[in-house]
Amino acid sequence: MFVKISKNELKNIKQALPFLNKLIERDDSILENGTYKLIFISVFDHWLNDDYDLIFVDNNLEELNSRRQKFKNFITEVYKQTELYSWKFKRHHRIYFQKPESLKDILRKCNFENQWSEQGQRYSFLIPEYDAVYQEEFDWTNIIWYRERGKIEPLLQTAKKAGLHILEKPVL
Repeated sequence: MFVKISKNELKNIKQALPFLNKLIERDDSILENGTYKLIFISVFDHWLNDDYDLIFVDNNLEELNSRRQKFKNFITEVYKQTELYSWKFKRHHRIYFQKPESLKDILRKCNFENQWSEQGQRYSFLIPEYDAVYQEEFDWTNIIWYRERGKIEPLLQTAKKAGLHILEKPVL
């Protein structure tokens, strides 16, 4: 079960994650003005160019379960390291923040057992301690939105320990 957060927790989230509403709404200005940067964690050790057949493994139960388990291990370890918060839209496009009561709540929200190649954007977690937001994406590659690279190092190390790879887009 997810519970309402305190005013102090909300204040900490807003301090750690300025312009969070724009980030949640995927407003490109937060990238353009440098408020947030993004880094990707993936089951793949390289960017997929023409080898899209690597994404679709839904008929290979062993590989599918391996990918699910890597992301599950990652989010489990992150939960053990720090506070995670979730959000959802309420009426009139208001954003409502909440906190899980247990790891079981986090895993239920992520629903790793039913994760498939073409699913994505089902869950997102705020990680104020690291000034970061973690979002599930499509094609077995998720995003960490962050403000300072040094602050997310524990997340990157956790991803590597879980068997995931760090991918960064080259700066143009």
